[in-house]
Amino acid sequence: MTAGVEGLAAWPPAAVATVVAALGAAAVTVVAGLVGGVWALLRWRRDVAREERDRAWSRFVWTVEQVCHGDVGRGEIGFASANTMYEMQILRDEDAVYGKVVLRMITGRD
Repeated sequence: MTAGVEGLAAWPPAAVATVVAALGAAAVTVVAGLVGGVWALLRWRRDVAREERDRAWSRFVWTVEQVCHGDVGRGEIGFASANTMYEMQILRDEDAVYGKVVLRMITGRD
């Protein structure tokens, strides 16, 4: 086989069409794989962020429930947890605004 355009012109048209189709299919497969990989990565990051937010809110709700409980021991545990949460800044973004207000009311901090 010869290299260059002259060699390609000597091929039968069906062989050229087969090679072009195979290259096109490979290119489409690579692009689809890249798009799928990026989509999966973005979805995974969104899911992780949602799970972290849910976990933070469940801890926050548990803390508030303990503070509001009638039992003195649970109230002390809730108060200690509220102090810790206030220092940790476990809530993020817009959740932090509401969480800080409640934690300030519980702990008496400014």
